[in-house]
Amino acid sequence: MAKESPNTSIEQIVADLNKKDLYYLAYSRLLEAIEDDPGNENLKILLGDTYLGLNDFNEAKRVYQEVLETQPNNQRVLSRMPRVMLGTGNPNSAIEAGKILIKIMPSARKTTSTLSLADTYERVNEPELARATLDEANIKSDEEKAMALYILGRIFLREKKFEEAISKFKEYIELRESFEYEVALSPPAESWFQISKSFDRMGEYDKAWEAAERAHEPFGGWDGTKMLRDLEDMRSFMTRSVLEGIVESDKEYQWSPLFIVGMPRSGTTLLEQILGMHSSVSNGGEMATPSKMMLDLPRITNSFLSWPKTMVDMRVQDANMLGDIYMEAVAHFAGDTTIASNKSLMLQIQLGFLSRVMPNSRAIMLYRHPLDNAVSCHTTPLVTVGHRYTSDLSTFGKIWVARRKLQEHWIEHLDIPILELHYESLVQNQNDETRRIVEFLDVEWESDCLEFHKSTNVARTISFDQVNRKMYSTSDGRWRNYEKYLGPVIDEVGEYL
Repeated sequence: MAKESPNTSIEQIVADLNKKDLYYLAYSRLLEAIEDDPGNENLKILLGDTYLGLNDFNEAKRVYQEVLETQPNNQRVLSRMPRVMLGTGNPNSAIEAGKILIKIMPSARKTTSTLSLADTYERVNEPELARATLDEANIKSDEEKAMALYILGRIFLREKKFEEAISKFKEYIELRESFEYEVALSPPAESWFQISKSFDRMGEYDKAWEAAERAHEPFGGWDGTKMLRDLEDMRSFMTRSVLEGIVESDKEYQWSPLFIVGMPRSGTTLLEQILGMHSSVSNGGEMATPSKMMLDLPRITNSFLSWPKTMVDMRVQDANMLGDIYMEAVAHFAGDTTIASNKSLMLQIQLGFLSRVMPNSRAIMLYRHPLDNAVSCHTTPLVTVGHRYTSDLSTFGKIWVARRKLQEHWIEHLDIPILELHYESLVQNQNDETRRIVEFLDVEWESDCLEFHKSTNVARTISFDQVNRKMYSTSDGRWRNYEKYLGPVIDEVGEYL
């Protein structure tokens, strides 16, 4: 990262970090800045933007709504609300937010807002309304044309008109790359991933892989050394004897946290949606709150140690305070449920810490076949939201193994209840495995858990199409279509094959 100028504002620093997908670093800088200047609304908006980057839609919604209480016509915030509402699983509210945005925007930006509404219609599986809204848009500029091409490509893909989809995405890429100035549009990589998906659905696997490789080209050269070291350091430090020496909270909390621990594209979204059909369970999505707790830990404990050793300086009252921070975030979405899920991709690092702060928690260790996991991660736009390790297959394999070993470590060393679950077993034996999960949660059986695809409360993430239909197993063994490309992964994950 380039050295910061002493005259660079915190707003610019954070905006630049977010632009580079360095959301957790931006998050830590923002929390410090807001503590020094709590009345700064611009910092609050940036915090909401950062939560969006972290896929913590509940917290983004909370922050943006706070801003709208004092600035009800803030166009920047209102323009983000459709995505926030989609992320929190409120499609009707997302559509309404899009319509409000069109009304309040000046005439010069009406078309952009109309295209945004068309985008929302497509994402909530209303392709006809998306097309009708595109037809209403008074497209004049090349930027607006590019937006329309990208949306139209997704509509064709949803309609299984794969060749037409590929054509539109390629038109988008050509137009997007012709701009000689910076534009707030989806990067070309996003379209290459959509092209990859289209070819995959057509059975053109070589072309699908080639498109995915094109998507990853701008993201090469990432060094996974620090990530691997952090995973190994956590496993080396957090032994049972160390854990037993760390105090735990003695408070009784209103909600029991449920941590869904797995790799990206391992089925965490599907599992959370199944659980969310139960009346006792609320979905927290990818909660960033544990990262705030980690950042607050040195200040709360007055510790001079670095993470994770900071935990040894916790007192009971510190653990209680940290638990309160988590429960405050849960209170914004959990309502009258008793269990609040969290599927943050940071949980593998954080689980030991969280088990001491909230000893009433449970965890589900979710596993997926490493080669299916690799293919899914490499052919979806994870790299565009910060998962740089998905670009290099050897690095992916190393990190997959390190994260899996940390999951196994927690099973051996933690005292909280932990359930092991395999994605393949869940999709092949839905009834039995769902009943096993519900029994693990110690709640009554509810048959709605088998009808998760009927929910209108579906959080829209990269995995959203997975939870819009009945259970399917077509992705099980998908790696065989790409076996000849997977040598670097196979070399690293061999012990798990």
